[in-house]
Amino acid sequence: MMVLGYKFTIFLVFTTVYVAKTQDNHGISLYDFKTHTLFPKDDEGNTRLPYTYTSTVPPIFRGPVCPRHSHIFSFSNVGLQKIGRDFINSNDIINLRLDDNNISDISPFAFRNMRNLQYLDLSGNKIPKEKLLSLTGNEKLEVLIIDNNRDSHNPVTNTLIEYEVFSNLKYLHLCNSQLGNFQVPFQLATPILTHLYLNNNSISSSDVVFENIPATLTHLHLKKNLIDRVKQGKLRNLRELIMDDNAITQVCFEDCEDKSISLKDAVLLQNLSLANNLISEISPDAFSDTRHLSILDLSGNKITDVPKNTFNNTISITALSLANNTLATVPDVCPMFRLRTLDLSENRISAILSGTFCPYLSSLEYLYLSNNAITTIQFRAFHNLQKLKYLDLSGNRLRELPMNWGYTLFIQELHLERNNFTELDNISLINLKELTNVYLDENPMPILRAESFRSLPGHLRVHLKNMRVEDKCAQCQCDNDEEEGDNEDDNHNNYNDDNSI
Repeated sequence: MMVLGYKFTIFLVFTTVYVAKTQDNHGISLYDFKTHTLFPKDDEGNTRLPYTYTSTVPPIFRGPVCPRHSHIFSFSNVGLQKIGRDFINSNDIINLRLDDNNISDISPFAFRNMRNLQYLDLSGNKIPKEKLLSLTGNEKLEVLIIDNNRDSHNPVTNTLIEYEVFSNLKYLHLCNSQLGNFQVPFQLATPILTHLYLNNNSISSSDVVFENIPATLTHLHLKKNLIDRVKQGKLRNLRELIMDDNAITQVCFEDCEDKSISLKDAVLLQNLSLANNLISEISPDAFSDTRHLSILDLSGNKITDVPKNTFNNTISITALSLANNTLATVPDVCPMFRLRTLDLSENRISAILSGTFCPYLSSLEYLYLSNNAITTIQFRAFHNLQKLKYLDLSGNRLRELPMNWGYTLFIQELHLERNNFTELDNISLINLKELTNVYLDENPMPILRAESFRSLPGHLRVHLKNMRVEDKCAQCQCDNDEEEGDNEDDNHNNYNDDNSI
């Protein structure tokens, strides 16, 4: 078992230690916000769409500008098993990484002589769960990451019990750490916490979280837990709530069922993700208080209908996903006049009628309707979407598109893969002057006539696989050339015959 004492010179014998001295005016890296996409991917798992929106998922820290001669110390993956008291005695260290070791014993006083420590990563260790927050003397610590903790102590517990006060902590990560319960009052232990990440645990009751969080908390991630209810008034201070992969069945306001989430008083909420729950009902008044909501993800649920006027107060939404539900018609999203991205892929929509998209949706740029059951698109179906530049109709049952259907549109990319088109002329692309890419793979078009391409813009790229282009005119010309060649040969032979000796 490897034990480190407090002498500064002791740990310099490790050849794997990384020590980097910062220069004046150079900060330690802040959180790098991962890109979170709601939208369809191609066969290789890559998102096809050029537009994504961000979600504040951890985990690379950038903190305040470091004082002169401050240090970053990395002991990542060096086989440490125990951290004793007074691990390092230095006020210059700002960033300490001890992730991916086998630490199962850590003294509460391990870091007390690092007075300026702001960032601490203990992920991927074996620290007893009940003691994850049992560290003292870290008044300036702003970020604490203890993800992927593999506690194997007996008796096994899933409860966080012991704690010290982290008076300056703003970011706390406890993802994938086998936690199911908390006896820690976060409002006391972390009084100014703003970001809390508890993804991929076994939390079944939201009360253990929402009853204890401080009023300063703005971002809460509870993805992949067992939560089936969030009571009224619990989202009052949140700006971002990520609760994908839980057990919610209803989105409501006041009249709520047992397994539901109430959005009452969620007046500051900007990003709400409830993907892959069990939601089958959305109350008409559910979003009455969410005027500042910008991103809403309800994909992967069991929603068959969205009552009209449900989104009357969601005037700030820019991205909405209702993908992978059981919708038979396009829901009423007219109040969302700032909407830029709408994902309705993988539903049961059969027709896009004229007037489906009202004039207020003039800001819409990206529209996903792939993998539905669409057989009909009427002439003026997309007439009001004058900023639309990306349209995905792949995986439907379309045989033709109406003549001049895109007359008022400025679409740049059009996906029509896996439909029932038999001829290029049935798609009517002639009026799509801005179109640069159209995808036609896996349509029953074994042969394309060359004349079908002659009326298309010269800059247009037609993407297709395993198809043959047949040019009948070229064949005719070729036949004529052969006949003329035969005649010339005959004349030449006759000349030779006439002039032979």
